[in-house]
Amino acid sequence: MSDKKEIVIKDACILFDLVDLKLLEVFFQLEVIAFTTPQVIGEIVDEEQQEEITKFINNRKLQIDNEGDLTVIANINGENPGLSIPDSSVLELALRKKAIIYSSDGGIRKISERKNLIVRGVLWIIEELYRKDFLDKQTAIEKLNLYESINQRAPLKEIKILISKISK
Repeated sequence: MSDKKEIVIKDACILFDLVDLKLLEVFFQLEVIAFTTPQVIGEIVDEEQQEEITKFINNRKLQIDNEGDLTVIANINGENPGLSIPDSSVLELALRKKAIIYSSDGGIRKISERKNLIVRGVLWIIEELYRKDFLDKQTAIEKLNLYESINQRAPLKEIKILISKISK
């Protein structure tokens, strides 16, 4: 059995952020087995992002799980009115695989934590890439500063804290 951790990339936003930060390829150097759902992939409409993400689907670094139980997905969606069908499909997948969810969505984070699932975001990814020497200090700080400008919902306070931590 592999010691790689199974993860589920929740939303297209995480993928978009990693593409826009030019970190998607580096991200896949982490020891993870990455899954997402067809519903999440269906949210990708930008041609460049689709092209970049498709490379990782084709080389099996990002796997599309087609085994989701539509009844369970519908039940999750019904119990959580704020969730989209792609959100619900990811929760179903994470629960079924007992996997970590990667998401920048506060709503999915709260629901996931209630279901005892681990949730991580872009800041955790950048810190982990830095900690494992996939990014040097300067690059990590540059990516954190860039994250502020590419994602209007980026957690500014947490970014500043992480920049301070890495700068030491």
